[in-house]
Amino acid sequence: MGCVGEFAAVSDSRVFSDVYKNGAKWHCECAVVYFLASEQRKFSAVASKKIGNSVTRNRAKRRLRTAFYNQQNSIDSGIFILIAKKQMIDMSFSELERNLKWAFKKIGAAK
Repeated sequence: MGCVGEFAAVSDSRVFSDVYKNGAKWHCECAVVYFLASEQRKFSAVASKKIGNSVTRNRAKRRLRTAFYNQQNSIDSGIFILIAKKQMIDMSFSELERNLKWAFKKIGAAK
């Protein structure tokens, strides 16, 4: 994986479980956004096989990472997990960014 800006990658399954159980969750048109407030700055983009073949899944994750990276200065520290939805394949990039921005506000992650 790598990192996005100053955010490190989430690689431990225990961190995923902790965020899923205790974090704030919001469904938007393009993704399901999980956020757990923390001093750590971690991020992960996930795309399941429901999205499509490997090329489609990787493209979805790249788009989520880029949209997240573009907004990283306007969000709080914490652990973010973005799970791609099938609808995001047909969305324009500006729609994707707008949806994520709205989701960050709704879960209390926006500064």
